[in-house]
Amino acid sequence: MRPLSWVFSTIELVGDMSEDPFENRMNDVPMTALCRSIEVDLRQMLGESVLPAVARPVDSVLL
Repeated sequence: MRPLSWVFSTIELVGDMSEDPFENRMNDVPMTALCRSIEVDLRQMLGESVLPAVARPVDSVLL
């Protein structure tokens, strides 16, 4: 493969991987963890004592 075609192939792959950042894949935005963190914070502000568990990484991936 020629260097120029490699560059375009790599750009295409990166574009495909970052096209849908909310699909819960390894390199995506961890929406579940962000929403859970906001929920816990809001419940703490309301004075609730029973809170949901904080999201933890599974196999080094935070979903």
